[in-house]
Amino acid sequence: LSIIMRNMSSNSSPYSATQTSKWVVLDGDIDAIWIESMNTVMDDNKVLTLVSNERIPLTESMRMIFEIHSLRHATPATVSRAGILYINDTDIGYQPYVDSWLANRNNADQERHFLLEAFDKYLHKVIEFFSSNKLETIVKL
Repeated sequence: LSIIMRNMSSNSSPYSATQTSKWVVLDGDIDAIWIESMNTVMDDNKVLTLVSNERIPLTESMRMIFEIHSLRHATPATVSRAGILYINDTDIGYQPYVDSWLANRNNADQERHFLLEAFDKYLHKVIEFFSSNKLETIVKL
């Protein structure tokens, strides 16, 4: 992480000063000690201070996203510094995944109508069946 942020901050390859947005996306559970060291990045100073005492400033083009499962290990200081957006997966549903998948297919225009009709007709019923029935695993992978 420190190498990526150092390269972003100094515009070292593969980053450049012409990039208007440089994103660091961190996906996973929060470690209580690690997130405390990130507090200086998230406060007004916007500086990552390493154990070696090296300080890496965040530039205007740098952005960070923490995608986490829970805030169990986050302190009030961390929570107050972060802009938190809670998205419940049951509220979103599967449609955004279907739309994204269709958008990235080579023959999406030719297949779109057929695939959307198939998803509408079958996917909800299959999901409902699996969530309402306890199925036994016969062969574990």
